[in-house]
Amino acid sequence: MLASKDINDLISTVTALRNHESACAWNIKQTFASIIPYMLEETYEVIDGIE
Repeated sequence: MLASKDINDLISTVTALRNHESACAWNIKQTFASIIPYMLEETYEVIDGIE
């Protein structure tokens, strides 16, 4: 089991992924709409893990 993380860790990760100086082009061009399929897939994986 992974150690629990707080919201600040999540914010730091997202900030790093969206940093235009160091992030990859794919990460930078993503929008809320473009990541919906990935979010749905990840949500189903969480549900499977809980069940």
